[in-house]
Amino acid sequence: MTFGTSLSALVLMTVLTLTGSGLFAREYPSDDSGRDRVGIDYDSIIERGYIEIGVYQDFAPYSWRDSAGQLVGVDVELAQLIADGLGVDLRVIDLPADENVDTDLRNYVWRGHYMGQRVVNVLMRVPYNRELDYRNELAGLTGRYAQERVAIAYRVSEYPDEAPWPGSFTSKTVAVENHSLPDFYLTGLQQGALIPNISRRRTLEEAIALLRDGDVTAVMGIRARLEHFLRDDPEFAVESGPLPGLSIGSWPIGIATAFYTARMLSYEVDDILTAAVRDGRVEAIYRAHGLTWDAPGR
Repeated sequence: MTFGTSLSALVLMTVLTLTGSGLFAREYPSDDSGRDRVGIDYDSIIERGYIEIGVYQDFAPYSWRDSAGQLVGVDVELAQLIADGLGVDLRVIDLPADENVDTDLRNYVWRGHYMGQRVVNVLMRVPYNRELDYRNELAGLTGRYAQERVAIAYRVSEYPDEAPWPGSFTSKTVAVENHSLPDFYLTGLQQGALIPNISRRRTLEEAIALLRDGDVTAVMGIRARLEHFLRDDPEFAVESGPLPGLSIGSWPIGIATAFYTARMLSYEVDDILTAAVRDGRVEAIYRAHGLTWDAPGR
């Protein structure tokens, strides 16, 4: 299961749940002992001198291994920013995305994986919404540092007058990652009228390969990922225009910690990231990777 699929499942579930339900207030677990206390607390992290921060595996431009096997990317640099702010060394761990974000929080933040993977102190790139926060009472979601957004990458010569929008794909071809949010969205538009023009691939990289080869005119996906894979290629452009009928086309991104054990840590990390958002350091990291950055919604 890819991270894109995992995230899409979360967003789709949120859309369905919040429709007609209103906003949820955070309820806290009644017991903060035993199984609810995992990992180590803030004081122990400072005392031992390093922090373990989890990033997602093979998820460029946020976190991936370069040709030398080193972890690089936006979230790796933000993890270093957090460690520097705390005054400790960084140990960054790349973790595979599971079936959905709830499972990732359980495996990597507040319980640990049944195969023996221990929890990390901080997990990066966690989509924030109140329903996810409500469901995962043993994880603390905070430290919002960017706004993720769905966009369309396209071959400029195919759209000489204006950028494509979803309605363009009644007559033009588009590729998506299979079982992703753009896949669900485009499939459901206009009672399925776009389906004949949609090509699905296992990964976003494979969908972009179709665009490069001229097999489709556009690709819909997460904006920063499209920008990364098509960086510095004047044949293509990326636009994040209106997406009619999609109630959640963008969402805030933050971090997660164990709610009880690492409550003080979550406050400290939130302060570090909030300061970095305000003084432009987070945006500078995005821009250094050739990416557009939007301030996170609240």
